[in-house]
Amino acid sequence: MASAKTAWGIEIGQYEVKAIQLEVAGDGVRVRDFWVQKHDIVLTNPELRADGADGAISKARVVLEMTLSQLATQKKLEGSPVVVSFSWMQNRGFARFSKLPPVESQKQVESLVRYEAEQQIPFPLDEVEWDFHAFTSEDSPDVDVGIFAIQREPLEDFLALVSDKLGIAPAAVTLAPVALYNAMAFDRDLADRNESLVLVDIGTSATDLIVADGRRCWMRTFPLGGHDFTEAITNEQKFSYKTADDLKQKSATSEHAKAIMGLMRPVLIDLVGDVQKSLTFYAQQNKDARLKNVLGLGSTLKIPGLRKFLGLQLNLEVERLDGFRKLTIDGITPSTPKAKKGAESAEPATPSLAAADFAEYTLNFAVAYGLALQGLGLATVDVNLLPLNRMRNQIWQKKQRWFAAAAAVAVAAGGLMFVRGILDNAALGDVSAKAAAEQQVSRAKRYQSDIASVSSDVGARSKNMLALLEDREVWPFIVNDAVRAVAAGNDASSLADNVDLTKADEKRRQTLLRDLSGTYKFNAGKRVIEVTLNVEANAGDSPAEHFAGTVGKWLQDNSKRDGVPYTIDNVKWSYTKMKVGADGTLAAEASSSSSTNNAQEAPTGIEGGNFSAPGGSFTAGGTDGGNNFGGLSGKRTAGQGGTLNRPGGRLGGTGVGGGFNAPGGADEGAAESGDAKFNRRTGEGQEAAPADLDKLAPIPNRPGVFVKDSTIYVGKITFEVKLAGDIAAAAPAETPVEGQ
Repeated sequence: MASAKTAWGIEIGQYEVKAIQLEVAGDGVRVRDFWVQKHDIVLTNPELRADGADGAISKARVVLEMTLSQLATQKKLEGSPVVVSFSWMQNRGFARFSKLPPVESQKQVESLVRYEAEQQIPFPLDEVEWDFHAFTSEDSPDVDVGIFAIQREPLEDFLALVSDKLGIAPAAVTLAPVALYNAMAFDRDLADRNESLVLVDIGTSATDLIVADGRRCWMRTFPLGGHDFTEAITNEQKFSYKTADDLKQKSATSEHAKAIMGLMRPVLIDLVGDVQKSLTFYAQQNKDARLKNVLGLGSTLKIPGLRKFLGLQLNLEVERLDGFRKLTIDGITPSTPKAKKGAESAEPATPSLAAADFAEYTLNFAVAYGLALQGLGLATVDVNLLPLNRMRNQIWQKKQRWFAAAAAVAVAAGGLMFVRGILDNAALGDVSAKAAAEQQVSRAKRYQSDIASVSSDVGARSKNMLALLEDREVWPFIVNDAVRAVAAGNDASSLADNVDLTKADEKRRQTLLRDLSGTYKFNAGKRVIEVTLNVEANAGDSPAEHFAGTVGKWLQDNSKRDGVPYTIDNVKWSYTKMKVGADGTLAAEASSSSSTNNAQEAPTGIEGGNFSAPGGSFTAGGTDGGNNFGGLSGKRTAGQGGTLNRPGGRLGGTGVGGGFNAPGGADEGAAESGDAKFNRRTGEGQEAAPADLDKLAPIPNRPGVFVKDSTIYVGKITFEVKLAGDIAAAAPAETPVEGQ
């Protein structure tokens, strides 16, 4: 992130919100302002979960909105970059670490990291926002990489809330443990240390463990925190959650401190166990690591005896963070709960009071400290998980004022030139001046109309894109209906588990679903999904009657039902007559098509040619070898032009131009004739040696389900799903299909 003069760091926690504004001061930074506010109700309070998970999120959101509104009211956040840590209903994002082999360029690092991200992140990459940081050192060619990610949906909810209540768009979003490492790396000059420092931050709902080793770090989060200590007291003594939390906070001065510690001991043992396992794992992965000191943070660490217990169990020296070394605090006026007490006529806080007030929250300010450092461009690990579209919007908004100024200058200059020309022409008595002016006005109106049209189109497209999110819930219904409709084309005996029995009877009617796809679009203001079913059917001599009386009939009979968020319309089908070969391959004979509304449709089948379907292609009746891996029917052959697609590189097949795509590498195949050369990496320019892929890497065909020499029909059934206004939350329970 680019450097700035001042920056805000805001940690939005389950217990309270902490905000700090920093500015650069020499080799350190100075606190210009800070703010701490506890939520009216701790977000982990079970009272918020009385109405279930959805109710808890709704209530917690209201509580969080109130706290953020106070921050926006009392502090001026505009004008400085604002960096926030992600925390949304105990969803804190996640971090993964991996070692990469030595690489020669940054581009290679990025390529390897993406592969690692796909392996390490437990969600599809298009469902998360992720970033990485490569840790390198001059004395080692190895590259350690940290991969950080947040699920996109909760992140968008979180950012919408923050932007709405604070009235600003955050410049960056990162994870709390990353910010904590940045704070300590800057404040304690960790890059110059010869030994590792363990940071343990016991938060409200989770504990972050960070091993800082110079400019490298490793971190792990486990779901044990202050909330669990409070729950332990609540469960044993049947106190309310608030009473138990107060007892925990005051245990340092309470006469019942020993008894309270006894109640919390089981949770403490679990916490120490998790820390020990994590440190043992790190030591096994990093043989040269020297773990001696632990730095503890978080309000929970104020519990008497906790620090000593941690040190004894871990056999490490546990130090509590009591202050920051590179922060200048004098000269600020705090806005903490303590400073807000008293009458309105109370005197402003003195600098010494401000420093003392800030020191009270030292244990809790480390994350906000690291966030503000990132806003100043001083972060060691600069990870930004802000969605790309929001980054673009921020950049565009910053440029808009410059565009506006440039446009104003251009208009003014153009206007002067235009007016000057008219005046000169008028002075010379040129009668064409009026016509020229009218032409310019007409052109300006036309441009204005074009701009309005483009703006309207962009708005409509944006609205339509947002509607896609609303319509996701219909797909379980569509898949359910597709399966039930196809099942209507099966005799009861076709559903037997014995494949040999199923395919023994040529007269047994059965329909198989090979592929399901849908195209989403807007038609005359209505939301429509065009669904396509690719099927194979043993339909006897009456394929039209079979498709019309089974699949088509089911779709028509169930076109509109209660609880289903759409209606079905415009059912059509087309088919191609195929002959089953001895090895299960299919040869085309003829094609036809029809529809429920008697509309004529061009045949989509094949007649001695190609039948295309998503995921593959089937070649019939010719000499060219077709490949059908993941598509409809067919068998892989080594004929001319045949290709078999798989992720990754390219390995040549045995046919002329034949290609076999497989993970890794980029080796060209051998040609049987012509001037083709053997172009493998170890034998460029040599004559090609023929290879039989069927022998080297045989790929089995799919099991045959139709009788040899029987006639089947490869069909395509299409219908429109017209979406209703309200979308149900889940698909209804599937009812039994007749004949099962």
